[in-house]
Amino acid sequence: MADQMLNAYEKTIKDEATQVVYKLVFKNALYSLECYYEQMKHKNYCYLENFTEDEGEAEFFLHLIAKGKALPIHIKDIAEDYFGKRFSVPKGYPRDL
Repeated sequence: MADQMLNAYEKTIKDEATQVVYKLVFKNALYSLECYYEQMKHKNYCYLENFTEDEGEAEFFLHLIAKGKALPIHIKDIAEDYFGKRFSVPKGYPRDL
């Protein structure tokens, strides 16, 4: 039972010009962010896991990077600057394949 998700949802923003997809994922009371090129999901990919528990902060960060048209390879660095802490990339989700 402990492995079941408590609550989950996703919010996706796609930049039509660059074809970059920004996906905010809420799972088990924490927010994660997935970012990739729509046509090349497994080539230029970033997954920032459990970066905040605050919904407002997560939504603001999602819109900030989408508005700035941040590329997947830069997401981790932008998050570290914005939140003021280091993030590790989860096992199985390389920063840039």
